[in-house]
Amino acid sequence: MQNLILIIDDERGIRDTLRGVLEDEGFAVETAESGETGLEMARTQNFGCILLDIWLGDGIDGLDTLAKLKEEGNDAAVVMISGHGNIETAVRSTKLGAFDFIEKPLSLERTVVTVKNALRQRDLERVNEQLQSEIAEQYVMVGESVAMRALRKQISIVAPTDGRVLISGESGTGKELVARAIHAQSKRRNLAFVEINSAAIPEELVESELFGHAKGAFSGAMRAKKGKFEMADGATLFLDEIGDMSPRVQAKMLRVLEEQRFEPVGSNTPVSVDVRVISATNKPLDSLIDDGNFRADLFYRLNVIPFRSRRFANAARIFLCSLSILIANFQRNTESR
Repeated sequence: MQNLILIIDDERGIRDTLRGVLEDEGFAVETAESGETGLEMARTQNFGCILLDIWLGDGIDGLDTLAKLKEEGNDAAVVMISGHGNIETAVRSTKLGAFDFIEKPLSLERTVVTVKNALRQRDLERVNEQLQSEIAEQYVMVGESVAMRALRKQISIVAPTDGRVLISGESGTGKELVARAIHAQSKRRNLAFVEINSAAIPEELVESELFGHAKGAFSGAMRAKKGKFEMADGATLFLDEIGDMSPRVQAKMLRVLEEQRFEPVGSNTPVSVDVRVISATNKPLDSLIDDGNFRADLFYRLNVIPFRSRRFANAARIFLCSLSILIANFQRNTESR
Protein backbone atom coordinates (compact mmCIF):
# COMPACT_ATOMS: atom_id res chain seq x y z
CA MET A 1 0.00 0.00 0.00
CA GLN A 2 1.26 3.49 -0.82
CA ASN A 3 1.56 5.18 2.60
CA LEU A 4 2.83 8.68 1.74
CA ILE A 5 0.25 11.33 2.66
CA LEU A 6 0.13 15.04 1.79
CA ILE A 7 -1.89 17.48 3.92
CA ILE A 8 -2.72 20.83 2.26
CA ASP A 9 -4.28 23.23 4.76
CA ASP A 10 -3.61 26.88 5.62
CA GLU A 11 -4.19 26.27 9.36
CA ARG A 12 -1.00 25.11 11.02
CA GLY A 13 -2.86 23.59 13.97
CA ILE A 14 -4.85 21.29 11.69
CA ARG A 15 -1.75 20.32 9.71
CA ASP A 16 0.13 19.42 12.89
CA THR A 17 -2.78 17.53 14.43
CA LEU A 18 -3.46 15.46 11.32
CA ARG A 19 0.23 14.81 10.83
CA GLY A 20 0.60 13.49 14.36
CA VAL A 21 -2.45 11.22 14.14
CA LEU A 22 -1.48 9.79 10.74
CA GLU A 23 2.14 9.25 11.71
CA ASP A 24 0.91 7.32 14.75
CA GLU A 25 -0.92 5.08 12.28
CA GLY A 26 2.34 4.36 10.46
CA PHE A 27 1.99 6.77 7.54
CA ALA A 28 4.69 9.06 6.21
CA VAL A 29 3.25 12.58 6.07
CA GLU A 30 4.20 15.82 4.28
CA THR A 31 2.39 19.14 4.69
CA ALA A 32 1.80 22.27 2.63
CA GLU A 33 0.14 25.55 3.62
CA SER A 34 -1.08 26.55 0.15
CA GLY A 35 -2.42 25.04 -3.03
CA GLU A 36 0.58 26.24 -5.01
CA THR A 37 3.06 24.59 -2.63
CA GLY A 38 0.99 21.40 -2.57
CA LEU A 39 0.97 21.21 -6.36
CA GLU A 40 4.74 21.61 -6.52
CA MET A 41 5.19 18.81 -3.98
CA ALA A 42 2.73 16.56 -5.83
CA ARG A 43 4.75 16.98 -9.02
CA THR A 44 7.91 15.61 -7.42
CA GLN A 45 6.63 13.01 -4.93
CA ASN A 46 4.34 10.01 -5.31
CA PHE A 47 1.55 10.58 -2.79
CA GLY A 48 -1.04 7.90 -2.23
CA CYS A 49 -3.57 10.24 -0.60
CA ILE A 50 -3.92 14.02 -0.38
CA LEU A 51 -6.01 15.71 2.34
CA LEU A 52 -7.01 19.02 0.77
CA ASP A 53 -8.77 21.91 2.48
CA ILE A 54 -11.29 23.75 0.29
CA TRP A 55 -10.59 27.22 1.74
CA LEU A 56 -6.89 27.99 1.56
CA GLY A 57 -6.78 31.73 2.18
CA ASP A 58 -4.65 33.59 -0.37
CA GLY A 59 -3.85 31.94 -3.68
CA ILE A 60 -5.82 29.19 -5.37
CA ASP A 61 -8.49 27.40 -3.37
CA GLY A 62 -8.90 23.68 -2.81
CA LEU A 63 -11.27 23.04 -5.70
CA ASP A 64 -8.91 24.74 -8.15
CA THR A 65 -6.02 22.75 -6.68
CA LEU A 66 -8.01 19.53 -7.11
CA ALA A 67 -8.84 20.40 -10.71
CA LYS A 68 -5.16 21.11 -11.41
CA LEU A 69 -4.07 17.82 -9.84
CA LYS A 70 -6.43 15.86 -12.07
CA GLU A 71 -5.53 17.94 -15.11
CA GLU A 72 -1.87 17.05 -14.59
CA GLY A 73 -2.71 13.36 -14.31
CA ASN A 74 -1.95 12.93 -10.62
CA ASP A 75 -3.56 9.68 -9.48
CA ALA A 76 -3.45 10.24 -5.71
CA ALA A 77 -6.76 9.75 -3.90
CA VAL A 78 -7.90 13.22 -2.82
CA VAL A 79 -10.02 13.75 0.30
CA MET A 80 -11.53 17.23 0.59
CA ILE A 81 -11.92 18.84 4.03
CA SER A 82 -13.86 21.99 4.85
CA GLY A 83 -15.39 23.94 7.69
CA HIS A 84 -17.97 25.47 5.36
CA GLY A 85 -19.17 22.37 3.56
CA ASN A 86 -22.46 22.06 1.75
CA ILE A 87 -24.04 19.60 -0.66
CA GLU A 88 -23.19 21.71 -3.70
CA THR A 89 -19.50 21.85 -2.77
CA ALA A 90 -19.40 18.13 -2.02
CA VAL A 91 -21.01 17.29 -5.36
CA ARG A 92 -18.60 19.55 -7.23
CA SER A 93 -15.65 17.95 -5.46
CA THR A 94 -16.84 14.49 -6.44
CA LYS A 95 -17.30 15.51 -10.05
CA LEU A 96 -13.75 16.87 -10.11
CA GLY A 97 -12.50 13.48 -8.94
CA ALA A 98 -12.31 13.67 -5.15
CA PHE A 99 -12.52 10.34 -3.32
CA ASP A 100 -14.47 11.73 -0.34
CA PHE A 101 -15.52 14.90 1.46
CA ILE A 102 -15.33 15.42 5.23
CA GLU A 103 -16.30 18.44 7.30
CA LYS A 104 -14.60 20.34 10.10
CA PRO A 105 -14.39 20.00 13.03
CA LEU A 106 -12.71 16.78 11.94
CA SER A 107 -13.40 13.47 13.56
CA LEU A 108 -9.86 12.10 13.75
CA GLU A 109 -11.11 8.52 13.84
CA ARG A 110 -13.22 9.06 10.71
CA THR A 111 -10.35 10.85 8.98
CA VAL A 112 -8.00 7.89 9.56
CA VAL A 113 -10.62 5.44 8.26
CA THR A 114 -11.24 7.62 5.21
CA VAL A 115 -7.52 7.83 4.43
CA LYS A 116 -7.15 4.04 4.70
CA ASN A 117 -10.14 3.50 2.43
CA ALA A 118 -8.79 6.02 -0.06
CA LEU A 119 -5.41 4.27 -0.16
CA ARG A 120 -7.07 0.89 -0.55
CA GLN A 121 -9.19 2.16 -3.44
CA ARG A 122 -6.14 3.71 -5.12
CA ASP A 123 -4.23 0.44 -4.77
CA LEU A 124 -7.09 -1.48 -6.36
CA GLU A 125 -7.21 1.00 -9.25
CA ARG A 126 -3.48 0.66 -9.82
CA VAL A 127 -3.67 -3.15 -9.78
CA ASN A 128 -6.59 -2.99 -12.22
CA GLU A 129 -4.62 -0.72 -14.55
CA GLN A 130 -1.66 -3.10 -14.41
CA LEU A 131 -3.83 -6.12 -15.16
CA GLN A 132 -5.48 -4.32 -18.07
CA SER A 133 -2.07 -3.42 -19.42
CA GLU A 134 -0.92 -7.04 -19.17
CA ILE A 135 -4.09 -8.26 -20.89
CA ALA A 136 -3.71 -5.68 -23.65
CA GLU A 137 -0.16 -6.90 -24.29
CA GLN A 138 -1.52 -10.39 -24.98
CA TYR A 139 -3.48 -9.02 -27.94
CA VAL A 140 -0.83 -6.79 -29.51
CA MET A 141 -0.61 -7.22 -33.27
CA VAL A 142 2.98 -7.62 -34.39
CA GLY A 143 4.35 -7.18 -37.88
CA GLU A 144 5.19 -4.26 -40.13
CA SER A 145 3.89 -5.51 -43.47
CA VAL A 146 1.69 -3.26 -45.57
CA ALA A 147 -1.31 -5.40 -44.65
CA MET A 148 -0.64 -5.20 -40.91
CA ARG A 149 -0.09 -1.45 -40.97
CA ALA A 150 -3.33 -1.03 -42.92
CA LEU A 151 -5.14 -3.23 -40.40
CA ARG A 152 -3.87 -1.23 -37.43
CA LYS A 153 -4.81 2.01 -39.19
CA GLN A 154 -8.33 0.74 -39.83
CA ILE A 155 -8.69 -0.28 -36.18
CA SER A 156 -7.47 3.12 -34.96
CA ILE A 157 -10.15 4.83 -37.06
CA VAL A 158 -12.99 2.50 -36.08
CA ALA A 159 -12.21 2.07 -32.36
CA PRO A 160 -13.00 5.59 -31.00
CA THR A 161 -16.50 5.51 -32.45
CA ASP A 162 -19.49 3.73 -30.92
CA GLY A 163 -20.52 2.29 -34.29
CA ARG A 164 -21.37 -1.40 -34.46
CA VAL A 165 -18.76 -3.49 -36.21
CA LEU A 166 -19.24 -6.71 -38.18
CA ILE A 167 -16.04 -8.71 -38.70
CA SER A 168 -16.20 -11.32 -41.46
CA GLY A 169 -13.59 -13.94 -42.18
CA GLU A 170 -12.68 -17.59 -42.11
CA SER A 171 -12.06 -19.43 -38.85
CA GLY A 172 -8.60 -18.75 -37.50
CA THR A 173 -8.14 -15.40 -39.24
CA GLY A 174 -8.04 -13.40 -36.01
CA LYS A 175 -11.58 -12.03 -35.72
CA GLU A 176 -11.53 -12.04 -31.92
CA LEU A 177 -8.09 -10.44 -31.93
CA VAL A 178 -9.41 -7.61 -34.10
CA ALA A 179 -12.46 -7.21 -31.83
CA ARG A 180 -10.29 -6.98 -28.71
CA ALA A 181 -7.98 -4.49 -30.42
CA ILE A 182 -10.98 -2.30 -31.28
CA HIS A 183 -12.20 -2.45 -27.67
CA ALA A 184 -8.70 -1.71 -26.30
CA GLN A 185 -8.54 1.54 -28.29
CA SER A 186 -12.15 2.58 -27.68
CA LYS A 187 -13.66 4.96 -25.14
CA ARG A 188 -14.95 1.88 -23.29
CA ARG A 189 -11.53 0.27 -22.84
CA ASN A 190 -11.61 0.62 -19.04
CA LEU A 191 -14.81 -1.41 -18.89
CA ALA A 192 -15.54 -5.03 -19.69
CA PHE A 193 -15.08 -6.89 -22.95
CA VAL A 194 -17.93 -9.41 -22.75
CA GLU A 195 -18.06 -12.20 -25.29
CA ILE A 196 -20.42 -14.97 -26.29
CA ASN A 197 -20.08 -17.62 -28.99
CA SER A 198 -23.49 -18.47 -30.42
CA ALA A 199 -22.21 -21.71 -31.96
CA ALA A 200 -20.88 -23.01 -28.63
CA ILE A 201 -24.14 -22.70 -26.66
CA PRO A 202 -27.19 -24.96 -27.07
CA GLU A 203 -29.94 -23.16 -28.97
CA GLU A 204 -32.39 -23.33 -26.07
CA LEU A 205 -29.92 -21.52 -23.78
CA VAL A 206 -28.66 -18.77 -26.09
CA GLU A 207 -31.54 -16.40 -25.29
CA SER A 208 -30.97 -16.79 -21.55
CA GLU A 209 -27.22 -16.28 -21.96
CA LEU A 210 -27.75 -13.09 -23.95
CA PHE A 211 -30.62 -11.50 -22.05
CA GLY A 212 -30.64 -13.26 -18.68
CA HIS A 213 -33.61 -14.81 -16.97
CA ALA A 214 -35.87 -14.35 -13.96
CA LYS A 215 -36.06 -16.84 -11.13
CA GLY A 216 -38.32 -19.72 -12.14
CA ALA A 217 -38.37 -18.71 -15.81
CA PHE A 218 -37.75 -22.33 -16.80
CA SER A 219 -36.85 -25.64 -15.22
CA GLY A 220 -33.59 -25.29 -13.35
CA ALA A 221 -33.72 -21.48 -13.07
CA MET A 222 -33.34 -21.47 -9.30
CA ARG A 223 -32.31 -17.81 -9.22
CA ALA A 224 -32.29 -14.75 -11.45
CA LYS A 225 -29.28 -14.38 -13.73
CA LYS A 226 -27.87 -11.44 -15.65
CA GLY A 227 -27.32 -11.93 -19.36
CA LYS A 228 -24.36 -10.85 -21.44
CA PHE A 229 -26.12 -7.67 -22.58
CA GLU A 230 -26.64 -6.47 -19.03
CA MET A 231 -23.09 -7.47 -18.06
CA ALA A 232 -21.80 -5.37 -20.96
CA ASP A 233 -23.82 -2.26 -20.05
CA GLY A 234 -21.56 0.72 -20.77
CA ALA A 235 -18.97 -1.60 -22.27
CA THR A 236 -18.41 -3.82 -25.33
CA LEU A 237 -20.23 -7.03 -26.27
CA PHE A 238 -18.57 -9.38 -28.76
CA LEU A 239 -21.04 -11.68 -30.53
CA ASP A 240 -19.05 -14.44 -32.18
CA GLU A 241 -20.49 -16.68 -34.91
CA ILE A 242 -23.73 -14.72 -35.21
CA GLY A 243 -24.61 -16.72 -38.32
CA ASP A 244 -25.58 -19.58 -35.98
CA MET A 245 -28.29 -17.61 -34.16
CA SER A 246 -31.79 -19.03 -34.31
CA PRO A 247 -34.59 -16.96 -35.94
CA ARG A 248 -36.19 -16.38 -32.51
CA VAL A 249 -32.98 -14.96 -31.02
CA GLN A 250 -32.39 -12.90 -34.17
CA ALA A 251 -35.78 -11.24 -33.75
CA LYS A 252 -35.13 -10.34 -30.13
CA MET A 253 -31.61 -9.18 -30.99
CA LEU A 254 -33.00 -6.80 -33.61
CA ARG A 255 -35.33 -5.23 -31.06
CA VAL A 256 -32.51 -4.79 -28.53
CA LEU A 257 -30.33 -3.04 -31.11
CA GLU A 258 -33.17 -0.74 -32.10
CA GLU A 259 -34.37 0.15 -28.59
CA GLN A 260 -31.29 -0.50 -26.41
CA ARG A 261 -33.48 -2.38 -23.97
CA PHE A 262 -34.83 -5.89 -23.49
CA GLU A 263 -36.78 -8.12 -21.13
CA PRO A 264 -35.01 -11.07 -19.48
CA VAL A 265 -36.53 -14.49 -20.11
CA GLY A 266 -39.57 -14.90 -17.86
CA SER A 267 -39.73 -11.23 -16.91
CA ASN A 268 -41.91 -8.32 -18.00
CA THR A 269 -39.56 -5.69 -16.59
CA PRO A 270 -37.50 -3.98 -19.31
CA VAL A 271 -33.77 -3.45 -18.79
CA SER A 272 -32.12 -0.50 -20.54
CA VAL A 273 -28.48 -0.79 -21.60
CA ASP A 274 -25.77 1.14 -23.41
CA VAL A 275 -23.77 -1.51 -25.26
CA ARG A 276 -21.38 -1.33 -28.18
CA VAL A 277 -21.82 -4.49 -30.22
CA ILE A 278 -18.99 -6.04 -32.20
CA SER A 279 -20.04 -9.18 -34.05
CA ALA A 280 -18.19 -11.75 -36.10
CA THR A 281 -19.03 -14.54 -38.50
CA ASN A 282 -17.22 -17.11 -40.59
CA LYS A 283 -20.31 -17.64 -42.75
CA PRO A 284 -21.40 -15.58 -45.78
CA LEU A 285 -24.37 -13.77 -44.26
CA ASP A 286 -25.57 -12.56 -47.67
CA SER A 287 -26.06 -16.20 -48.71
CA LEU A 288 -27.86 -16.96 -45.42
CA ILE A 289 -30.14 -13.99 -46.09
CA ASP A 290 -30.93 -15.26 -49.59
CA ASP A 291 -31.76 -18.67 -48.11
CA GLY A 292 -33.99 -17.13 -45.45
CA ASN A 293 -31.75 -18.19 -42.56
CA PHE A 294 -30.65 -14.74 -41.47
CA ARG A 295 -32.66 -11.53 -41.17
CA ALA A 296 -31.64 -8.80 -43.59
CA ASP A 297 -32.75 -6.05 -41.17
CA LEU A 298 -30.57 -7.51 -38.41
CA PHE A 299 -27.63 -7.71 -40.82
CA TYR A 300 -27.92 -4.01 -41.63
CA ARG A 301 -28.11 -3.16 -37.90
CA LEU A 302 -24.93 -5.12 -37.19
CA ASN A 303 -23.03 -4.18 -40.33
CA VAL A 304 -22.72 -0.45 -39.63
CA ILE A 305 -18.93 -0.70 -40.03
CA PRO A 306 -17.91 -3.75 -42.08
CA PHE A 307 -14.56 -5.22 -41.22
CA ARG A 308 -12.89 -8.11 -43.03
CA SER A 309 -10.14 -10.05 -41.27
CA ARG A 310 -8.85 -11.44 -44.57
CA ARG A 311 -6.03 -8.88 -44.49
CA PHE A 312 -4.92 -10.09 -41.10
CA ALA A 313 -5.11 -13.69 -42.25
CA ASN A 314 -2.90 -12.95 -45.25
CA ALA A 315 -0.46 -11.05 -43.07
CA ALA A 316 -0.41 -13.91 -40.58
CA ARG A 317 0.28 -16.42 -43.33
CA ILE A 318 3.14 -14.27 -44.65
CA PHE A 319 4.55 -13.92 -41.14
CA LEU A 320 4.37 -17.69 -40.50
CA CYS A 321 5.91 -18.43 -43.89
CA SER A 322 8.78 -16.03 -43.19
CA LEU A 323 9.25 -17.54 -39.74
CA SER A 324 9.42 -21.03 -41.23
CA ILE A 325 12.10 -19.90 -43.71
CA LEU A 326 14.13 -18.30 -40.90
CA ILE A 327 13.92 -21.47 -38.81
CA ALA A 328 14.92 -23.63 -41.78
CA ASN A 329 17.90 -21.39 -42.53
CA PHE A 330 18.94 -21.43 -38.89
CA GLN A 331 18.79 -25.22 -38.78
CA ARG A 332 20.72 -25.49 -42.03
CA ASN A 333 23.44 -23.17 -40.76
CA THR A 334 23.62 -25.06 -37.49
CA GLU A 335 24.00 -28.42 -39.24
CA SER A 336 26.73 -27.04 -41.53
CA ARG A 337 28.77 -26.09 -38.47
